[in-house]
Amino acid sequence: MKKEELNFLSNLFMFTILKYMNNKYDSVDFKKTTKTIQKAVEIFESKLKELDSNRYCLNAETLLKHKLLKEKYYVYGAFLAAISSYPILYRIADEESIISSIFSKTSIVTGIKVLDNINDSLHNFQDATRSQLNFQQALTQGYVNFCRGEESLNWIKKAENSTYLMALWGYQSIVSSCGRSKMFNMFARDVDEYIDGQIRSFYQKNDKYTTVNMDLVEFIQKVSTKCFGKLWIDVDFCFYEKFLKKIPSDEMIAVKMVNRSIDLLFRSLLFYDDATDLEEDIENNIVNSVMILGLDTGKILAKDILMDKKCLPEKLEKLGVIRDAIHVGNILYLSGVEQLFKAKMFTRYIDVDALIFCARVLRMFLLRKLLKLNKKLKGLSILLQSFSPFEKLKKEIPDYLYQYRKLIVNLNETYEKESIIEPVSTF
Repeated sequence: MKKEELNFLSNLFMFTILKYMNNKYDSVDFKKTTKTIQKAVEIFESKLKELDSNRYCLNAETLLKHKLLKEKYYVYGAFLAAISSYPILYRIADEESIISSIFSKTSIVTGIKVLDNINDSLHNFQDATRSQLNFQQALTQGYVNFCRGEESLNWIKKAENSTYLMALWGYQSIVSSCGRSKMFNMFARDVDEYIDGQIRSFYQKNDKYTTVNMDLVEFIQKVSTKCFGKLWIDVDFCFYEKFLKKIPSDEMIAVKMVNRSIDLLFRSLLFYDDATDLEEDIENNIVNSVMILGLDTGKILAKDILMDKKCLPEKLEKLGVIRDAIHVGNILYLSGVEQLFKAKMFTRYIDVDALIFCARVLRMFLLRKLLKLNKKLKGLSILLQSFSPFEKLKKEIPDYLYQYRKLIVNLNETYEKESIIEPVSTF
């Protein structure tokens, strides 16, 4: 499928989703949400123009030229931010604050994506680790540690600096409106966890697949924290707290459960992303959860990792490992959805049903890339499962992957004990 066709389908998809949500959920008004998305994109693009006059940064045009930045990062980012922000904020926040929240999420996610591209293809272990710590500082403290001096002449360092500014824009948008509140402290802790997960993934990339403890359990527990779902939704809760002044105890339970739900949903997206990016990751020597799962289930051996890069994806597909990875993603996805159903009991303000639909959209949006992969994956049917009954999706998970179901139950129970939340029975 050509790029133009994919772009057309993606735009049609966004239009259709907004129209559907407009008819189904009170929190999402088509005209208002469309204008808000456009406004958030315009604000972000105006901020990108500021890079032109900053001698320490790489401007947007050059970032695009080097394929570090793509327009879809912030366009799709604003769309996904909007359909998740409105269900949380529509009853209590003014339009200006909702736009600020969406812009913050868009800016942060775009910075994360660009820095990921830099670290995946241009950085060694030390530089990647340093860049993440600098990004963390900009995002949680509002301080940008620019690479200066002779280093500033290096275009890669300038590209790094551009991502720090994107993080800073997100920080400033939050703090200028909400201050360093209780919810901001939760945001900062979740940023710390995200950065820790990123650095753990660098260790794995450094050691490739030879690490003794390389198994999917450790990957899910520790490395998959590199998903940014929690910090992403925390932005909305900073504004949520601003308008409620003090969040009531029941609402706080709902906030924590939604936070946990989005975390699980984004961890599931990591598996979906790895399934669709397998060939590219193998080519670029990037650690991919599909191969970890293949090793963990015994479907491939360590020596198979060293086989021809063109043959390895075919073998993984033939053995069903790619489909297994999607099933593991579904385990995380369903667990996240179940947390949302539970959250409905504790909130008067959040449109949880709209967030549940948003979970379906997140899954489908990422798995859309299956359409351009091998037909043996049955990409369209997997894609359409996003709107199937949850029970049907659960029944399709093979019994031999049950061990990972139990792992998610344990993760949920640990989280609920820490948060003093009544346990949720997953599956």
